[in-house]
Parts: sequence; structure tokens; C-alpha cells
Amino acid sequence: MKKISYFIYVCMAVFGTTAAYAQTSSIVFDKTTHDFGEFGQKDGPKSYSFEFVNKGATPIVIQNVTASCGCTSPDWTKEPVPPGGRGYVKATYTPSAAMPFDKTLTVYTNGTTTSTVLHVRGRVTAQTPTTEEYFPIAYNVFRLRKNEIALGRIIQGAVKKDSVEIINTGNTPLTLTFSNVPKQAVVEMTPAVLQKDQKGFIRSTFNTAAAKQPEWGIVKYAVGVHANGSTQETAKLTLAATIEEDFSKINREDYAKMAVVSFDKPNHNFETITAGTKITAEFKVTNKGKSDLLIRKAYAECACLKVTYPKLLTPGATGIVKVALDTQGEEGTKFYSITLATNAPSQSAPVLMVTGTIKK
Repeated sequence: MKKISYFIYVCMAVFGTTAAYAQTSSIVFDKTTHDFGEFGQKDGPKSYSFEFVNKGATPIVIQNVTASCGCTSPDWTKEPVPPGGRGYVKATYTPSAAMPFDKTLTVYTNGTTTSTVLHVRGRVTAQTPTTEEYFPIAYNVFRLRKNEIALGRIIQGAVKKDSVEIINTGNTPLTLTFSNVPKQAVVEMTPAVLQKDQKGFIRSTFNTAAAKQPEWGIVKYAVGVHANGSTQETAKLTLAATIEEDFSKINREDYAKMAVVSFDKPNHNFETITAGTKITAEFKVTNKGKSDLLIRKAYAECACLKVTYPKLLTPGATGIVKVALDTQGEEGTKFYSITLATNAPSQSAPVLMVTGTIKK
């Protein structure tokens, strides 16, 4: 008899608890899907607040909201919402590309329905960039898409062409002349005259065979650009290329007989130093091949670096590439690179790094 009474008591307790729970907090959203429609990528982030009401008998708490994508940021009512009270869950979508989207937010609460899924959708369209965006490099009467003609890799003896876009932003027709053009390059604008708001190209033809002496490795030339016959330099345009030996026709047997460059380390870290300190980094280089190793050039990206190196290493010989760094005027975490030009087909352009932090 006692067992039966105890069973009835437990059942009443369980059903009583369930009934009470059914009368607790209950979140009901006005809607669970919002369509932003079509908008441009440059319009920026779009936001919408999903509003809800607590239709339960006890306060409701939003415990967390998770987004299906990092492009969607959630925000929500942080305080408990009393019975009959209203709150919100805000979704902010940041477009990263032109495309349709359908993203979700999952809302977790202490209510009878522990989670609710909300949707934001729409379509992001591409927008034509403005003149200022498309031609970000501005000068007095023209704008450039970029101020460098990067020709990339050029085999020694070959010819390569490239160009950069230009627009006439002045009020009169535009003609250009160029100064400090290297002998192996031709630089010209096409068409030769640009009318107001007309677009064109500055084209460069780079003939490595026309140089007085063969060039190797990274080369950069600062060409002066003059508008409408002005003798004053209007702008600078950089011609950049990496000139390498042609190894494409070497057979396997000859390849095995060539130089092989090897360094004891690829990086020298000077850790943390004070600006004005002079640093010397040394890299041991060995020719592990069967022919003479030629180091034709060392290109340092910073004028604060002075590089000395052995120009010839016989098979098995070792030398030192020495990098002197003057940190005067330098500050912050630095990654200085030195690119060598060699006749080793396995590493024709090895890169050495000098790294560290410079403090005032």
C-alpha cells in the first residue's frame, strides 16, 4: 500500500512539474524570415531586427545566438523579458561578394522552445566602381590604375610587353612624354592624345637584349611622366621585372652537372633592438654542384641594407653573403628580403630574410 501511495505521489509531482513548465516562458517571433531583396555590394552592411513577445508566465532569457556565417553578426536583448514583454534579435549581414545569400541565426533561450532558427536572405549585386576607385593613383590632370608596370619574369634575351590604364581627368586634351627611360625599354601612351574623360594605356616594351650589359634578377626603373609638354616631372611610373636565365632547354644530363646553391640558414632574426643600432647578418653559401656557381646580383628591398657576396664559387667552395643593416629611422616588426640572382637552375632566385623588431 505504501508503495502504491509513493508511486502516485511521484506521478503527481512529475505531471505537476510538467504542467508548471508548460506555463513558463515562451518566445514567439513576429516573423522568422526577412528578405533584404536586391542591393549593391558597395551599399555596405544590412541589418534587420526580429522582434518577439514572451507569451509565457515567467521571464524569458536569450542565452545565446549563433550565426551560420561570419558574414552575419547577431545582437539581441540581453535583459530578461517579462511575460507579455517584447525583445529583439538583430541580424547584420556584411556582403563580401556579388551573390544571393540565405543565412541563419539560431536563438537559444530558457523557454519551452529552447531554440529558434531565423533566416536573412537577399541578393547582392555587383556595382560599377567609380573613377576614383578604378583609378586610385591621382595626379594633376590624370589618374592611373596603378603606378607600376610589373613585367614579371623575363628570360634573358627575350622581349616582354605590359601596360597600365590611364584616364584624362583634366579639362583639356592630354599628351604625355617620358624621361629616364632605360635603353632597353620603350614607353608610350595609346592613343597618343586623350580627350577629357577618355581612357587609354601607358604601354611598355622591355627588350632585355638591348641593355648595354646583361641584367639579372630584380630590376626596377623609375620613369618620369610629364603631362602636356611640361618640363616638370608630373609623376613617376616604375618599370619592374625579374630577369632570369633560360633553363628550359637543358637536358637531364647537363642539369646534373650544373651549380647547386645551398645556404646554412634562410633567415637571420635579430630579435628586438633599438633604432639606430647597426646589425650584421651572415649567411654561409656553398656550391654543392659540379660547375661554377655565379651570384650575379643581390637585390635588397630597403636602402637600409648593404649586401656583399661572393661572385663566383667553384664546386664545393663556401662563401659568405653579408648583410649590413642600418636601423636609423626604422621602427616596428620588420621582414627585410634579399633576392639573389644565380646561375643555379634549382634556385635561380633564392631569397634570404633578415627579421626582427626595432623600437625607438
